[in-house]
Amino acid sequence: MPSRPSTVSLIRYDLAYYGLVTRVINATTFRAAGLIGQKDGAFVDYNIFVLTKADGTTTSPRGEQQACADYISSTGQFSHAAFTIPLVVGDAILLLHPSLDVKAETAIIMGWQTYPGTTTANWQVAEAVVLTIGGIGVINKIHSLCLDISPMQGIITIRFYTDINGANTQVYIQTFTVAADGPGLYMINGTLALSGMFTVTAQSNNVMDDAQAIGWEYILGGV
Repeated sequence: MPSRPSTVSLIRYDLAYYGLVTRVINATTFRAAGLIGQKDGAFVDYNIFVLTKADGTTTSPRGEQQACADYISSTGQFSHAAFTIPLVVGDAILLLHPSLDVKAETAIIMGWQTYPGTTTANWQVAEAVVLTIGGIGVINKIHSLCLDISPMQGIITIRFYTDINGANTQVYIQTFTVAADGPGLYMINGTLALSGMFTVTAQSNNVMDDAQAIGWEYILGGV
């Protein structure tokens, strides 16, 4: 058996750096003491990606990124465009080389995939299937599901069905109107783990909605 090297050649050492916010000057300036000592301007054009928040929540600015506009070595001070919510002490950041796209890379690693489409049916005649995800014995994680009911005019009833002990069973029902609730409906916002077939149906009380197209888009992922 051929021998294997005990080390791997270092190709790039400057693609990513990790740091904690140790002082906030204002909405566009912070300091990270652990990143003191690089050459002035060393991180200009790096993307400042908010990895985790100090309070452990997943709201903004977690997952956001802004380009570094200036870096001062002696204090570990960074300047950037404002995040939607200012950083606070204890937030964890990644400095990512401009060649890296953290959101795209994360989606690939997690196996996320977006599935868009439309479905046309006679919605007033009877309840009709908008879309089906998965199948018998298939496990999925749905991270997001949106519906577009903008072509509709009536009261729209949305139902979910999923497999429970081998039987496809209704687990959700809700009515919506375009004027009050639409045109876009965020039906799932957060991970929903499913085993088996997951079906979304729609039904209208208005004959004018027959032959109209309902748009949909969902995201499946591995984590």
